[in-house]
Amino acid sequence: MSVSPAIATQTTSVTWRIDDHTGADVLADPTPWVKAYEEVYAHALHLPDHNDPTFAERLAFSAGREGFRLTSCHADGVLAGFAYGYTLPASTGWWNGFTPLPGVDADEMTAERPGRTFAMCEALVPTAFRRSGVVERAFPFLIRGRTEERVAGLVAETNAHALDLTLRNGWTHVGDVEPHPGWRRHHALIMPLR
Repeated sequence: MSVSPAIATQTTSVTWRIDDHTGADVLADPTPWVKAYEEVYAHALHLPDHNDPTFAERLAFSAGREGFRLTSCHADGVLAGFAYGYTLPASTGWWNGFTPLPGVDADEMTAERPGRTFAMCEALVPTAFRRSGVVERAFPFLIRGRTEERVAGLVAETNAHALDLTLRNGWTHVGDVEPHPGWRRHHALIMPLR
């Protein structure tokens, strides 16, 4: 079940469908999201970033958090991508080990208060749908109606394509973090929501 009505649009010969899912929806059947993740990252599942904790564990943790939303995008019924996140609590490990870029106030950037930040935990687009506009089409629905001040995201330091895509879509690189012990460094990104 989706938390809001599905949005369906026709472009050329493709029908796009965008749905929002609650944490309960995702926890009831995480299979499509886990399967898509494992297919997209099959080449990298050996890296700690992808297996410690596993994606299924990270998804379950996130789905149980306040403010969780997963937005999916389908093209003619085929999963073309999804992204999800939740509202960061005031006491969060999201910013642990944050190294700010020059000119960024680390204390101000990492200070969380109730309702300040929507953390986008994952954004995934299968290879067949890359450069099809999935991100531009679906991301506005992920953040639609959010009451937080900003959205935060992380991009692995070796993922130049994702970094370029986020920067072109209004995000600002503010520093770097190591999300979990043993993971590669990730670029910390912010985008205002109001």
